[in-house]
Amino acid sequence: MPDQLLAKLPWFGSYIESDRAPRWTMGPVDLHGFLTALAMAGPIPEAHWTSWVWSGESPEFASEAEEQNVLDELLAFEQHVRANQGGYRPLSVTTLPHARDGWYFAADWAEGFLQAIEANPHPWQRAVDEAEASLSVVLGTCYHNHDDDNAGYVGLQALDEINYHIRHLHKVMCHSAGEAVARAA
Repeated sequence: MPDQLLAKLPWFGSYIESDRAPRWTMGPVDLHGFLTALAMAGPIPEAHWTSWVWSGESPEFASEAEEQNVLDELLAFEQHVRANQGGYRPLSVTTLPHARDGWYFAADWAEGFLQAIEANPHPWQRAVDEAEASLSVVLGTCYHNHDDDNAGYVGLQALDEINYHIRHLHKVMCHSAGEAVARAA
């Protein structure tokens, strides 16, 4: 895991390393992809999206303080990801695990992105209708997990292309949200 990402999530990182965390709890990289897609689609209740972080299982905490610290950290991270949606590189090398010689492992990030679409599918219809190619590029990265040739690794050029498509999806989703607000008014 990238040190910069773990520095933002020390309580969460320690918790998922413990034997108390549900077995399929998202890692920090998956979590970043998940929160990126959630931020694009608009808000959903905290209890709904945090249940996805734990893969639907109930987390066990050592104390109320640990629980509060982990949840506070998740909420702060969600706000951080949401605040940085419009950036030039929503997916950066500081977010992804470095594999070797300019290669980064992006499959887990894309898997988290896909899980967010599954958690809140309705807003994504616009992206399916208007930006299917961009959605395919971003989600296609998660399938490299099963590709023996590169095992989910992307180089800097591919990362730039993925970021281009993330920005395009963000614009489409923002346009969709703007139209929904205008219709409601």
